[in-house]
Amino acid sequence: MKPEITDISYSTALTFELVTRYDFFTLGAPTLPSLGKEVIYKPNANAKGTVVFLQYRLGDHIVGAGSSLKDQWGIPYYRFPIQPKKKIHRHELLMNLENMNNPVFYVAPEFHTIGGLYESLMNRTVLANSTFWSPLGIGVLTAKEKNIISYKHNTQYGILEPGNIKIEHLLKGEMLLNVLKQRFETNQTRVYDDNNLALLGDQMLENYLKLFHSTRERKLIDDIAVSRDRIEARDYLSLISTLLYDCYVYIVTT
Repeated sequence: MKPEITDISYSTALTFELVTRYDFFTLGAPTLPSLGKEVIYKPNANAKGTVVFLQYRLGDHIVGAGSSLKDQWGIPYYRFPIQPKKKIHRHELLMNLENMNNPVFYVAPEFHTIGGLYESLMNRTVLANSTFWSPLGIGVLTAKEKNIISYKHNTQYGILEPGNIKIEHLLKGEMLLNVLKQRFETNQTRVYDDNNLALLGDQMLENYLKLFHSTRERKLIDDIAVSRDRIEARDYLSLISTLLYDCYVYIVTT
């Protein structure tokens, strides 16, 4: 069963909760008009923080008796494709970004109806009803196959197909906040002033070119690089994150 909601509605709802309840800042991520500009991150030379990259996914709600995991897992459950066939470099791109010591996650909801989204939004439980997947935790994908992650409500692991591989590197709801808290406790934070925001954007461009080498891709990277000195550093980083990595980027500060 296809989800009734869209990735825009889900990402907007989760962003609203992250910034109003958990003090996240956005860098171009979707916000409701009522939030105003105060939630947009303003580079600060004194406050340390951590970036968080989220790629939003929507899971199909699987209820059919002929589902591939019915005997192993039972129904219902959710599933979403990580990447289409022959496009595993997109997943590798996120793995490399995570290897640069950045928190990076696929995030998918444990609801699929408009009513479920509305109820979560009104009860301020969008985060609690979301599941976060580390690209490195998922690992290397099977080439030339459609790689799919399946997950269930209140289950602490997922299944990667093909191969029915058990994936235990996932976070449920506020477990995300614990991971970010640990980064502050272990001094894995930095000052995100204009210089460091732009530097991270530069590193992400270099990472992208390691995997995508076509003339068209190189021209795109050159065009983005030219904009570095023409737009604000936070917009430069947000542009790279959304356009090349399909991720919204947030900053959490002390």
